[in-house]
Amino acid sequence: MARARGANAVMAAVFEATYGVTPGTGFRKLPFVSANLGEEQSLIESDLLGYGRDPLTPAYDVVSNESDIVVPMDHRNIGFWLKGLFGNPTTVATVAAKGSLTLLANLIANDTVTVDGVVYTAVASGATGQQFNIGANAAATATAMAAVINPSANVAAVATGAVVNLTAKALGLPGNARALATNAAARIALSGTTLTGGANGHTFVSGTQNLPSMSIEVGLPDVPFFGMNYGARANSLSVQAQRSGLLSATVNVIAQGEVMATATAAGTPTVLDVERFSQFQGSITRNGAVLGNIVSAELMYSNNLEKIEVIRSDGRIADIDPGIVKCSGNLNARFQDTSLLDQATARTPCEIAFGWTIDASRSLLFTAHRVFLPRGNRQIQGPGGIQMPFAWQAALDPVLTKTCTVVLTNDVASY
Repeated sequence: MARARGANAVMAAVFEATYGVTPGTGFRKLPFVSANLGEEQSLIESDLLGYGRDPLTPAYDVVSNESDIVVPMDHRNIGFWLKGLFGNPTTVATVAAKGSLTLLANLIANDTVTVDGVVYTAVASGATGQQFNIGANAAATATAMAAVINPSANVAAVATGAVVNLTAKALGLPGNARALATNAAARIALSGTTLTGGANGHTFVSGTQNLPSMSIEVGLPDVPFFGMNYGARANSLSVQAQRSGLLSATVNVIAQGEVMATATAAGTPTVLDVERFSQFQGSITRNGAVLGNIVSAELMYSNNLEKIEVIRSDGRIADIDPGIVKCSGNLNARFQDTSLLDQATARTPCEIAFGWTIDASRSLLFTAHRVFLPRGNRQIQGPGGIQMPFAWQAALDPVLTKTCTVVLTNDVASY
């Protein structure tokens, strides 16, 4: 019999329509760093006397199922956990897909480019319809090419020198399907087979009254063993920001129960490519201005879930209710100026934002809208630099009527 190995462990999850009822379809495969999700039931030592020094049979205590799951901060799969923490996002198309046609040399008659299924043909002169005239040089030809492409229904074109820059006329994911082709690869370089970079923005807000529940299966196929944890809710998320290293988040999950089996119940889950944010791609801003002296920082969001611990024969909880939101963290700053100290002394709130950006189509921005800073001491621990810690707390913004907002931009249609 094979022994279970972490390298082969798998995790798949789905949101439940009814609390504690695992759907038969709709699972997503989720990357993770570590997890110990599964039911636990401890033993209670016997307190009976009169039978000598040897112990009597212990009793079983209630069933618990709570775990910290460490997951990568990647721009696609992290949206699943954000939905568990904040509820359904508002999704809108935000970034247009782009591409380019680069003329490596001037074209000759009957060279073609195909943009979004429409064929455009180079001619020596007298262009009509979807034809364009060959100019005196590559730049002039690119200008003529852009002029004939630009009126198309779905793709705009602008020439810059010998390059025709293409942009989908509609924001979002549909632009990524606009195909590009040519019969003159020696003279025309395509940016790709399609336009790319079209993206949606998914906006999550704090304070949602009804949070979704999940079924999360953790599988060890070597044994085989598959544990389906149902009635799971996301309690908290914490992120450590620093200068270098892998960027991960710790998600605390509380579940109602677990069903154990020798075969997966997740079917064939949807798999999203993992593309992780890096620590060096992060930034922290205060009221829109970059904080340049932060050595390390921590961001934590908690739903303060309350387990409904009723008396029932299976020893499990009945459900989990959300409590008061807590958004807090730490800023460890090199003491170079007194901007943060002055704000803490004045007791005035500010807006703090944690962001990670790969490019315009792949980013994550976590904004706490009304943050209060405590006065921290100056840590003089030797001849080196002096640091000041600020254990900040966020509160409800009475104008925005929320404590924090998370905007995830990627190429996922919806969560």
